[in-house]
Amino acid sequence: MSEGVDDTSAQQGGTNATNPHAAWARAGKDRQAAKRADEARAGEAVQLPPPRVRPAPEEIRRADDQAASAFFRRRRSKSAMSSLRGERSHAEYQRVVGERVRRAKERREKDRERVRRWSEAHREQKRASIRRWHEAHPEKTAEYSRRYYERHREEILARGRARRDREPAKVSASAREWQQRNREHLTEWQRTYRAENRDAYERSLRSNREAKMLQRKLKAAGLPPKNVKRSPARERRAHEAEAEQFYERLQTPAERKRLMDGYRPLDEATLASWRERSPLARRRDAQLSRFRRGLDRAAGGAEQIREEARMDSIAHAHRGRGPLDVDAELRQRVFDAAGGREYLAAGGDRHTASVLVEEALEGHAPAVMRPDGHGMVWVPEHTRAGREIAGHWRRRPGG
Repeated sequence: MSEGVDDTSAQQGGTNATNPHAAWARAGKDRQAAKRADEARAGEAVQLPPPRVRPAPEEIRRADDQAASAFFRRRRSKSAMSSLRGERSHAEYQRVVGERVRRAKERREKDRERVRRWSEAHREQKRASIRRWHEAHPEKTAEYSRRYYERHREEILARGRARRDREPAKVSASAREWQQRNREHLTEWQRTYRAENRDAYERSLRSNREAKMLQRKLKAAGLPPKNVKRSPARERRAHEAEAEQFYERLQTPAERKRLMDGYRPLDEATLASWRERSPLARRRDAQLSRFRRGLDRAAGGAEQIREEARMDSIAHAHRGRGPLDVDAELRQRVFDAAGGREYLAAGGDRHTASVLVEEALEGHAPAVMRPDGHGMVWVPEHTRAGREIAGHWRRRPGG
């Protein structure tokens, strides 16, 4: 080692100069410093834009509404124009189709009129042509006739009935003429019917034998023959039509008066004779007699029954159910005590029962009068058509 020289610094400097890691670190630092200097110079030279200001929500909605309104106005305008063109084209189409239909209808009417005039002028020729076609096509004729009958069965039957009712003599003559022309066919049909319906044929033979036997017995006994015959169908239909017209139409006052004037009630002698001969009349008389005796017994306690009805009415009023009609209650209780329900159940008349109750109470209860001065009778409880009818007041017959 030489004198007067510092070996430490020289050695250190030589070491840093020859160390690659130190040189790389110094170079990185220099690059970072240069980059920062460049960014500073660039920031000073470039003018940044001002910050964006976001519009308010109300402005956004207003702008969107205006844009949507403009869009839908344009759309409606286009749709209206298209619809107008479509309506014009559809109307034109309808006009053309209607004109075609009208011309086709006119042609059909002209053809029908032409055929009708030709048929009227050539009746025999048309009938002969139809006859030849039927003879040439029997299967089609039968099929067409069958189809027409199935579609118009009721109409065909109604026309036949109307013709038989309108011209019975002509129809009978036509039937006899057909039987004469088709005697063999009719005989064959009868033979086939008897073979296929043996039971019905046997019943017909039995009925004929019984009728002939009855005629022989009547003749042997010296009695007149049975004079009962069935009415023809046309007579029955005519009678039914007259009856329907008579009972369904409204009668005029003059007709009703004529009917009432023609009514004559039976005299007492006839009624007495009927009561003697009829078991039903005798039962009715017995029921009526029992009811009269019951009324006489019940009417004797009318005052007590009235007092009971009055007390019951007061009790009803205290309970909030409303008072009773004492006069009506009196008559109903007298009617029940006399056996009136049994009388009605046996076939008695309720109006007759009402009058009998009034007669029995004549000396025991005052008569009930209407404001117009007419007398009233009490119609008791009864059953009509399976329905219970409550008792009620009605005007006295003839009052």
